[in-house]
Amino acid sequence: MAQKILVISPVQLFPGYSGNRKRIRKICTELMNEGYKLDFFYIGFDAVISSEHKAFFNGNILQHRVDDGKIRFLEHPILRFKELLNGLLIRADRLKRKILDGKNSARYNKSIYEYKNIKKIELLRKQLRGHSYKAVLLNYAVYAFYFDLFGSKTLKILDTHDYLSDRFKLYLENGDDPVDWHSLRYSDEKKAMNKADVIWAITKQESEHYKKMVSGKKSRVMTLRHVIPFNNIESGSSGNRILLIGSDNALNIDGLKWFLASVWPGLRLETEDVELIVAGSICNAENQFQNQDGVRFYGKYDSHEEVYSLAEICINPMLQGTGLKIKTLEALSHGKIVVATTAGASGLDDLTGNGLICSDDPEIWIRELASLLNNPDQIPETVNELDQIMAGIYKENVSVIRDSLS
Repeated sequence: MAQKILVISPVQLFPGYSGNRKRIRKICTELMNEGYKLDFFYIGFDAVISSEHKAFFNGNILQHRVDDGKIRFLEHPILRFKELLNGLLIRADRLKRKILDGKNSARYNKSIYEYKNIKKIELLRKQLRGHSYKAVLLNYAVYAFYFDLFGSKTLKILDTHDYLSDRFKLYLENGDDPVDWHSLRYSDEKKAMNKADVIWAITKQESEHYKKMVSGKKSRVMTLRHVIPFNNIESGSSGNRILLIGSDNALNIDGLKWFLASVWPGLRLETEDVELIVAGSICNAENQFQNQDGVRFYGKYDSHEEVYSLAEICINPMLQGTGLKIKTLEALSHGKIVVATTAGASGLDDLTGNGLICSDDPEIWIRELASLLNNPDQIPETVNELDQIMAGIYKENVSVIRDSLS
């Protein structure tokens, strides 16, 4: 009988336009390829999850829905007490952050308790009765309290996705308001790390961050980048096309605005009939961009073959962000030359010069893109070299997954 793994995620795996969804799905695919049976528990806010999850997973999709009403004390006194206590801990933690770290930490950092849904925790606890798992794979450190539901015989794997210690400071330092995303005090992230047996960091730099954090503890820290084999998808077009794929988060929107303002006008002067195709859920924000000649909002797509066949060159103009930029690595894995900012190439230093062009200077962007568009014959040689490099990265990642469960 196949050994079972429970996957816990705050995001759905389908539809898969965002990098975190793609990452989780690829990891799950490799685990099932290794012969494990995977169950899935969704801890996000959507009342309904896509039916594609049932077709994808080879195990069970656990019940996830809970009502939004408060727990009645007379009906469930213990749960209501836990809910009230959690509320008090949230307030106390905010005051502690303000006193110890200042008003910005109180405002922008969050408490682990803010991520606790007492009803959902109890729902999972009930469904675990009579079941045993070789491992539980949990996504994001802020939900590490779910590990408390499992005994010592269950391997606890935490896929971090990003380091979270005072993450809000990255945005304030650039004069921007922090996006609505996870940010924790160092001590809170450390508590989360110490609940895991295995920690997956998405870059080598973040791996070092976690190794220092859990020094002397039982946790094993491993670097696991995006798990995707090389699959060159050639463009069916002879036109001068550039492709941007992204979700509709603020970082992607700001990056595209920068590109259209700082790069696009100059590039159109250098390259005849150049066209920018924008694909993915970022197209939901089309009204935030001024109409510009040569820009086409493609919208959503059904497959990698559909979207990556539109162009031989991809861009990632993100201005901020940490961790590995999955859409950059994914484009390289599909045989595309990528021009990216420093933030857009985060975690991929070893690929700079090997299909990845990295700069924050708009003039360099214009020069490099114009050179690629006006001299397309140079692209196939680079793609052939990418095949070898990406095959090695894929093999390394699969080994990390196997070693984690050994």
